[in-house]
Amino acid sequence: MGVYSKKRQDGTKAWYYDFMYNKVRYRGVGGVTKTQAQRTQDKIRSKVLNGEYELENKVRNPRIEVFAETYLKRRQYLRSRRRDACAVKHVLDQFSGRVLSQITPADVEDYIAKRRESRVSNGTINRELACFKRMFNLAIKWGDAKKNPINNVDFLEEPPGRTRFLSQDEAARLITSCATHLRPIVITALNTGMRLGEILGLTWDRIHIENVIDPYVELTVTKNNKTRYVPLNNDVVELFAELKKNKCSQHVFLSTHKKQLKSVRKPFEAALKKAGILDFRFHDLRHTFASHFVMNSGDLLTLKEILGHHSVKMVERYAHLGAAHKRRQVNNLNGVFSNCHLNATSDKILKMSGGDK
Repeated sequence: MGVYSKKRQDGTKAWYYDFMYNKVRYRGVGGVTKTQAQRTQDKIRSKVLNGEYELENKVRNPRIEVFAETYLKRRQYLRSRRRDACAVKHVLDQFSGRVLSQITPADVEDYIAKRRESRVSNGTINRELACFKRMFNLAIKWGDAKKNPINNVDFLEEPPGRTRFLSQDEAARLITSCATHLRPIVITALNTGMRLGEILGLTWDRIHIENVIDPYVELTVTKNNKTRYVPLNNDVVELFAELKKNKCSQHVFLSTHKKQLKSVRKPFEAALKKAGILDFRFHDLRHTFASHFVMNSGDLLTLKEILGHHSVKMVERYAHLGAAHKRRQVNNLNGVFSNCHLNATSDKILKMSGGDK
C-alpha cells in the first residue's frame, strides 16, 4: 500500500506507511509529511529484511492499568508498597486506558499541571513522578516498554527541608507530658536521632549495652536497607537497662497491653497538647537530636553516620547551628580582656600607630 495521509481523531493530518513482507503486515505513523513517511518506511523495511525489526519491537506494550497491577504485585513485599500504591492511583486517574507506548513527555507535563492545579505540593508530585519513572524503567526491563517518557521531564523544585526542633525547655516539658509507655520512646528519639519505625521495631538482641566498651544499637531494617550502628549515651544505656528488668517480649517498646507498638500518633499528639508545643511532628525529634548534636560541637560527618544519610549534604542544613553556637561561645569572652582593650586604645598607643593624624 506504500505511504498515505489520513486525518487523526484530533483533526491533524499524518502520513502513514503500510507494507507486507512474508505475509506479515507492517504499518504505523511515518511522520507529518510524505517524505518523512517514505523515509520511515524505507528504514523499517530495511530492518525487516535484515531481521532486526522483530528484535527491537518485541515488547508487549500493555495498558498502563494492567502493567500497574503487575508492578504493585511484584513490589508488595517492599516497605514502600503503600506509598507506591498511592502514587499509582493518581497516575491511573490520568492515564488509565492507554497503552504504555502512548504516554509521551507532553502527557506527563499535563499530569504535573493538573496535580498543581489541585494544590498538591511539589514534593508530593515529585514522589509520584519518581514512582512513575520507576514503573517505566521496570517495564523496559521486563519487556513491556521500549522507552521511558519521564526521562525527558524535569522534576519540580522543592523548598528546603523542614528543621523544626525543640529547645531544652520544650524537650523537658514534652518528656514530662508523655504517657508512661511513650516517655522512653521519646527519650530514645531525642538521644539517638532514630526514626520512629526504627525505634518501634527495636528488639533486645539488637541492643548492645552489656560487656561492651561503647554501647550501641544495631539497626538492620533501615530506610536505605543498610545496617547502621547507633551509639548510645549514658542516659539511654540507663533507660534500656531499666526497661530490660521488666522484659516480657523480644520487642523493647510495648503498648499498655504489652504488645508491640505500631503507632504512637494519638498519645504523642496528646503529649504535645499538654506540653503546649505547636507545629511539631514525631520526626522533628530527629531534627532536635541533630540540631543539639551540632550545637554541642558535634561534626557533620559523624552526624551523617549516626543518622544513616548517604552524604554530608543531607546534614548541611544543621551547619548554621554550629556557627551560631560558636558565636555564642566566643561571646563568653566578653569582658575577659577588657583591660587589654582599654590599653590598646590609650592615647599613647594611638600616637604610636599614627591614629591621631
